[in-house]
Amino acid sequence: MLIKDTEEWANNLFANADLGDERRTRRLVKLSHLMASNTGSSIVKASGSQASIEGSYRFLRNDKIEAGDIADAAFTSLLPDLKRSKKMLALEDTSTLCYRHNVTKELGHTGAYKQSSSKGILAHSVLMIDAETEQTIGLAEQYRWCRKDEDFGTANDRKRRKYETKESYKWQRSSETMSRRYASVMDSIISVCDRESDMFEYISYKMTQHQRFVVRAKHERIVNAQGDTLTPYIERQSSALFYEVKIQQKGGRKARIANVAVRYALVTISPPKKQKKIGSTTLVVISCNEISPPEGVSPLSWKLYTNEAINCATDALQIVRYYELRWRVEEFHKAWKSAGTQVESFRQQKRKNLEKVIVITAFIAVRLLQLRELVGDKKESKSVSCEHYFNPLEWKLMWTKTELSSIPKKPPSMYWAYYALAKLGRWYDSKGTGIVGWEALWDGWFTLNQFLEGAKFMQKQIEKM
Repeated sequence: MLIKDTEEWANNLFANADLGDERRTRRLVKLSHLMASNTGSSIVKASGSQASIEGSYRFLRNDKIEAGDIADAAFTSLLPDLKRSKKMLALEDTSTLCYRHNVTKELGHTGAYKQSSSKGILAHSVLMIDAETEQTIGLAEQYRWCRKDEDFGTANDRKRRKYETKESYKWQRSSETMSRRYASVMDSIISVCDRESDMFEYISYKMTQHQRFVVRAKHERIVNAQGDTLTPYIERQSSALFYEVKIQQKGGRKARIANVAVRYALVTISPPKKQKKIGSTTLVVISCNEISPPEGVSPLSWKLYTNEAINCATDALQIVRYYELRWRVEEFHKAWKSAGTQVESFRQQKRKNLEKVIVITAFIAVRLLQLRELVGDKKESKSVSCEHYFNPLEWKLMWTKTELSSIPKKPPSMYWAYYALAKLGRWYDSKGTGIVGWEALWDGWFTLNQFLEGAKFMQKQIEKM
């Protein structure tokens, strides 16, 4: 659950960071607290006083402090929260952070053009959510790297390279790291990955290690001894039932509800010729094909591999829902980049310094995501008291600042509190969508904290009288 107080939040994540000196750890807690309280601001604006600014930059420029040590402390702090969940989804995805200032000479190419003025760092992140409540728990793992210029244009050589040396090994690397860090709860974690993860080596690793997974299929593999290929075979299966998938808006694509036919079957896939030693593996494949998509729109078509037990149609639908939730990690990237912490706007002169900022802002982005989830289901939130999350002083302050009527005796709903918070952030539903942007929500939260500080100060003055 979201920790409201930024200082408590920072202390919870980073207080046990092993940075070689307790003073460095204290500075980390203070810096992350200030950045979380001033999301989207520069280091200078977030730090405030001159002394704090100097302390923040000394920390970021200290070559003895590693970004990985900062991240490891926060990842480890997540374990108690994971133990409280019966089943978790580890949503995985990769994003590119692009920069154009002087630090680019230490970064790597990010696209099709080696000489592009924009270079960056790639980050493969694992976002953990509770499978039952669908609430974000936290960031469980992140692997960051830069592509080397000398490796540009060598994609055609990938078949001759060892699996462990390829970028695609990132999927297995994340699983290996999590299995060490979260050994006590690994049996309750289901990795949910997109088409890029459809590699026989990765699937084989997950099967042999008895790790749970949902992987979207990319390749047309042979799926039985008769030589049938994946798509024709699964489409011959009788339709189990129908389901609605909410397709999120992305780029020029509009959000819509897709009606899909769901089928499932047990299949046996064999390794490529060069990997015959690995052996075949048997798992379940679930297909989702959109029925009557809008004209001119590419129909939704998913084929999902899983080693979860599928005993009935309801089990298959649950797996489809798990993959549908993978969109949450893309929301995390949005909160981290363009709409929230604006991680790509930071300017540091060395990659090591920049990477520390990248790590801290990644956890702030998760906090933003959790804040946006406060309402959850809008219909349900209308019947839930706002005191489920906001104490009486907090919601009464929000009421006096956003409503014209007198404070009610009965606490209003969580639905009201969410939009009251947005109004404090100067949000206005000009488009009539009811969607609150990251900036408005976070500005509202910051404004509320300022009101709280003022109210607490006045209470102390009254008590002294």
